[in-house]
Amino acid sequence: MNLMDLEAVEDATKTVLDMGVRVFNGALFGADEREHVAVLLAVLNPPEGAMVLDAGCGVGEMAMLMQQARPDLDFLLVNASEAQLEHCPPQFGRLRADFHDMPVPDASADVVVFSYAICQSGDWPRVLREAHRVLKPGGVLFINDMARMAGDNAELEQQLGAHAHFPEVVEAMARTAGFQLDTAIAPPVTVDRMRELIGDNDLADRLMADVVPTIWRFTALEGIMRMLNAHEGRVGFQFSGGRDSTAALYLLRPHWHRMTVYHLDTGDQFPETRAVVDAVGKDVPIVRITTDVAAVREVFGLPTDLLPADNTGLGQLVSGRELRLQGRYDCCARALMNPMHARMRQDGITLLIRGQRDDEYATPPLRDGDVADGMEFHYPLQDWNAERVQSYLEANGLPVAPYYAAGTRRAPECIGCTAWWDEGRAAYMKANHPAEHAVFIQRMADIRSEVNRSMAWLQHETEV
Repeated sequence: MNLMDLEAVEDATKTVLDMGVRVFNGALFGADEREHVAVLLAVLNPPEGAMVLDAGCGVGEMAMLMQQARPDLDFLLVNASEAQLEHCPPQFGRLRADFHDMPVPDASADVVVFSYAICQSGDWPRVLREAHRVLKPGGVLFINDMARMAGDNAELEQQLGAHAHFPEVVEAMARTAGFQLDTAIAPPVTVDRMRELIGDNDLADRLMADVVPTIWRFTALEGIMRMLNAHEGRVGFQFSGGRDSTAALYLLRPHWHRMTVYHLDTGDQFPETRAVVDAVGKDVPIVRITTDVAAVREVFGLPTDLLPADNTGLGQLVSGRELRLQGRYDCCARALMNPMHARMRQDGITLLIRGQRDDEYATPPLRDGDVADGMEFHYPLQDWNAERVQSYLEANGLPVAPYYAAGTRRAPECIGCTAWWDEGRAAYMKANHPAEHAVFIQRMADIRSEVNRSMAWLQHETEV
């Protein structure tokens, strides 16, 4: 949403030009426009040969003065006002467009400049996202505008069609849009041009009393750096102790200081998994969460991959069957996923990182960068396969639970789990945990008996 009255702006352009004003800034940081632009250029410090997109360019005077000082720079002037574009220097590319939605290719600019322009937007987050879209990775976002120190924008919007935000709000919006702050300064004002243009001193006092001309310089981030910066202080890593989560965690080792690592023990964990968690915990702090899966089973039944209706809580009221069962995903949600998610929510986590791989799903429920329920997800191993994960772990000497070498297909969460039959852990348990294996086999036999009852009816119906 643009707060600017385009018709009024076009009507006022000739008047302002007749006053000798060609750089449409509310304050000058030098004795004249050339000195002022030199200050801006020094802070901007664009790379050699940069393509600079001047969004809300006025009549292009700032671009011309910058190019005179730096002939290597190329400029694209963007303005919604045709009247102002007509006054722009002819050597520059000119584009009549709203900077909320610019017809400019992705990653095409080295620098995007808003010089007393973004204040005319009522939707700064949208403008900043658009700037990030058109910038190349590592590109520069440059904002020269007003920063609010107190008060609100009601009269500023009414009189000038402008918004000034508190510095921390500007920086937070830019961070969310994918930018990292490089510099934020408020140079001494040499010429209070806004006061000159307003004319009415009392009105100028009211409008400008709580704002300070400020320069921000940001760098456009991509990938994991964008995510970590956007979610600063609110990044959580879900560590299971399995191969994928170990590989993903160590792949992000340079960023450990920016995340909180969580691990949940259901109270029925394999000691081999706990050993991996303990080993990793010597390298990185881990927030350990404990639940009671035995209590979950007591209420909802043993988990199973095939769930006879007669053995559910409601089904037992009808069938009278003694053995209560629950679906495997229901049990995991109750004992593992929901408590983990609740703790992360409690801690304010908004970016969740997991060791999820696409090849484990027919259709992955979420993919890297997806947002669900206000939380963004990052899967650094999304395109990896099991062989690549194993090679990475071996090459880096990272801890791996021995049940994988014995043929277990994935890390089992609970040693007493009676679901996840495709994990293939029975042989390992028989060899290494015979007591737990004996209980497991008995429970599996009980489940098989209940499943067979339902399968007998299924066979009967299909044969008929």
